[in-house]
Amino acid sequence: MVDLSDPGATGAHETAPHPDAEQVTTAALGDVHGCIGPLREALFRVGFTDEKGHWAAQDARLWFLGDLTDRGPDGVGVLDLVMSLQAQAADEGGHVGCLLGNHELMLLAAHLPDGYRLRVVRDDDEPDAHALFRERWFGNGGQDADSTRLTDEHLEWIAGLPAMARVNDHLLMHADTVGYLEYGDTVDQVNTAIAHLLSDPVDVEEIDHLTHLMTKRFAFASDDGPAAREFLRTFGGRQIVHGHSPIPLLLGIEPSAVTGPLVYAGGYAVNLDTGVFLGGPCLISALPSVPPQLP
Repeated sequence: MVDLSDPGATGAHETAPHPDAEQVTTAALGDVHGCIGPLREALFRVGFTDEKGHWAAQDARLWFLGDLTDRGPDGVGVLDLVMSLQAQAADEGGHVGCLLGNHELMLLAAHLPDGYRLRVVRDDDEPDAHALFRERWFGNGGQDADSTRLTDEHLEWIAGLPAMARVNDHLLMHADTVGYLEYGDTVDQVNTAIAHLLSDPVDVEEIDHLTHLMTKRFAFASDDGPAAREFLRTFGGRQIVHGHSPIPLLLGIEPSAVTGPLVYAGGYAVNLDTGVFLGGPCLISALPSVPPQLP
């Protein structure tokens, strides 16, 4: 049984109360960044996996909000774990979803298979495109150990990840940015547009632009949440759930002091990036209760 009533998986800074374990059907976690040890421990602690690391949560639903890789020691190991749990959960009637984060995007761009063509505007762009993407990836925590272990299967899986998802009244996305609006005004439109952008041939300037959009932050930071409410009116739902911006850096606290998600913007936004790669806890959180109907 999934149990998120553990004190290590709840409570903290302006958090909404978690439901009892019996009521938990959907949970999510933020940026893992290659920290496979804490991830395995968290999955077992709350009952998503058994002692052998296999799916044990039956029909429960678990969402990863992106940035599985980079900075930490074993990004490919995290990819393998999530891909495996995704298949196991489906066999048991459960669901493991994962969103495209900016680090997956950088990793994919840095390792485009040889068969991919690069569509360029200027002739002199093409010889430097792979070098540009690779330099950016290494500059943002890319690991040689991951690069040597990536397979076409990993890259195809990443290229197929959705950018956004609606889970009842929760709008799940990786980054706290309004940049998604450039690709549509529904979840399906955004996911379709970004999937097309990541298909062969890849347009160097478009993937470069998307990468920059997905590194932006703090679009919803305010006391009463006008930007969050407007974003929700466009895409639907009553609460944005994202990662991307580490809570300890936002609050100016030690990573170990983070004990739960940050609910802000009048309750219309929730941040699940607990700063695992900084030494923060890897926490799996039930999706909080949503605020009242949008005003």
